[in-house]
This record gives sequence, C-alpha cells and structure tokens, in this order.
Amino acid sequence: MAFKCVIFDFDGTLADTEERALFIYNSLAEKYNYNTITKEELHQIKHLNVKEIIEIVNMPLVKLPKIIKQGQKLLKKEMENIKPFEPELKTVLSEIKGKVKYMGVITSNSNRNVKSFMRNQEIKMFNFIESSPLMGKELKINSIARKYSLAKSDILYVGDETRDIIACKKAGVAVAAVSWGYNYPDALLKEEPDYLVHELREIGNIIDYENGEK
Repeated sequence: MAFKCVIFDFDGTLADTEERALFIYNSLAEKYNYNTITKEELHQIKHLNVKEIIEIVNMPLVKLPKIIKQGQKLLKKEMENIKPFEPELKTVLSEIKGKVKYMGVITSNSNRNVKSFMRNQEIKMFNFIESSPLMGKELKINSIARKYSLAKSDILYVGDETRDIIACKKAGVAVAAVSWGYNYPDALLKEEPDYLVHELREIGNIIDYENGEK
C-alpha cells in the first residue's frame, strides 16, 4: 500500500493530557458518584479495553458522552499547560507531512482544545481537525476518505487506544498503535494493529517503506 494521508489521534498520541484528564475525571466522578481512580489503578486500567474500564469505574455507558463533554470544557482551561509527547513535535510532524498529501487529526476531544494546543505549539500544517463521538471514529475516517477522494489503502491512522484499532479495522484502514499512550502495548497487541511504534518518527519510516522508499 502507498499512504497519501496520515490521521492522528490527539490525547495520548500527540498530547500528554493524562495527568490533567485523571484529575478532571476524579472531580466529575465525585460529583456524579462514579468510582474515582488512583494513579496506581490507572496503570492497571491501561492494560484493559474501553468496555472493561467502564465496568471498573461503574459508569453507565449512556452517561459517558455527558461526562466527556464536561471534561472537555474543563480541559480547555488547561491547554496552555499540556505538553507534547515528542519534544520536537513540530519538526517531526513537518517531516511526516512532507511524505504525504494530507495530514489531520480525528479525536474524541473537542476541536477547540486541539486547535488551542496546536496554536501553543505553533503547528499549522494539518489539513483537517475533526472531533468524533467516543465510539464513532470509523464514521469520521470514512467521511475524510470521501471528502478527499482517498482509497482506504491510502490512509494510515495513528492512535494509542484499543478502540482506535477497532475503529480502523471497521473503517478498513491501516493503523499504527503508539506505545506511550493510554493503553499499554500488551492491550494494543491483542487487537492486532498493523504497526506498533515507540517513537513518533517511526511513522515517517513506515510511510517510506510502504511507499517504496526502502
């Protein structure tokens, strides 16, 4: 396959929002009487998939969109303090963008939060930033494919969670799972991603290899 488009997840893939997200989740859990999570428990949860996590925190799935929306509003106030996982994020993304025609973000976070982070990092190279429902990324991927006249084989999605892998399989696109995000590699590998990477620069290497620049 030859990749023409790379799509990134945001939280846990490009931006290190874990600590603030945990604080925000716990504040909302106390408000709505769901189970709070300690940092120690978080390490155990990162081995699990979304359904298993929801059972542990004792949150009805139907309530999850409301909690996410409130969490996004609270996270907006924290965006100036959110750091990228890759210290040279702008440079690395620029290198990746030079290898493909389109590059974008599909995230469960809000567009406003992502754009705020990108402004802080002085990153302006994305063709699109799309917000999606928690379990509906495959629909956004399909929408992007139609909008930019892309074959599914043209697209590589880069994410950090088991649900990213599942969504990409449903959408019929290749997926690279990153080892530094919300799910640990053992959980990611159970879902059989096409690639597992340990540094963001490896995405450029994957593109080169698949596009015949071996």
